[in-house]
Amino acid sequence: MAGGPVGGSATGGASGAASGGIASAGAAAGGAASDPFVLAWQDNFDRFDSSLWQLMTHTWDGNLAQFSTQNTSVSSGVLSILLTKEPSDTVKPYRGIEMRSLRTLTYGKVSARVRFARGPGVVSGLVTIYTPWPADDWNEIDIEHLGKTPDSVQLNCMVYTGPPVAKPAIQSVSPTQDPQIVPLGLDAEADFHQYDVEWTPAAVRFLVDGKLLRSWTANISLMKLPQNVLFTIWASSAADWAGALTSTSAPTAADIDWIRVYDWVGK
Repeated sequence: MAGGPVGGSATGGASGAASGGIASAGAAAGGAASDPFVLAWQDNFDRFDSSLWQLMTHTWDGNLAQFSTQNTSVSSGVLSILLTKEPSDTVKPYRGIEMRSLRTLTYGKVSARVRFARGPGVVSGLVTIYTPWPADDWNEIDIEHLGKTPDSVQLNCMVYTGPPVAKPAIQSVSPTQDPQIVPLGLDAEADFHQYDVEWTPAAVRFLVDGKLLRSWTANISLMKLPQNVLFTIWASSAADWAGALTSTSAPTAADIDWIRVYDWVGK
């Protein structure tokens, strides 16, 4: 999947639903009559819930980490995704995480309370992505924190703009990316903050702690495929983009307090 100098993904507990479980679509959080988003499910991370998530084991060029099923831990209602060293592996000398939701959404809202990972060269993110592979089409929305700059995030939307491809694809298509580095005015590695993606047929909106940072509309008509939700942590080989990896880059972790996923019910 995507990754490299312009980014891309692998490519306290919330009230409401039962701990670690799924809330019904009519739940009060997000279900107000005037709200275009209705809660579909949430996870408070009191445990790792394999009915909601799967841990992937792939990697890609430019990612110096192999994804592992071992690099998660849960403590006091917080799930940590870990980047660790693997000195016996000279090709992929790190182990990381891609934690992928089993459910997809087609238009909706993803809200998560996250403390991103510290460390030069380390990329941790909240991502939504269309996941068939090889990719016959491409939709991806990224909030990625680059360890090079603790006080910013990269906001990126990725779509395929080429001719239709027969399914199943034999070779993956390549997306058109539209990354933007946005200053936060805060240290994203020091404390938890709420990160939101709002995806409708009109726009993709990125918010942090309720503040709108970007509204993307450039190729919004192509952003229409079902997408899984991902939490990721990996090691980038692109020092000019994410920072140069050092001996202090790992071990490190991103921490997730909760996630809420909403369906879009607007007009």
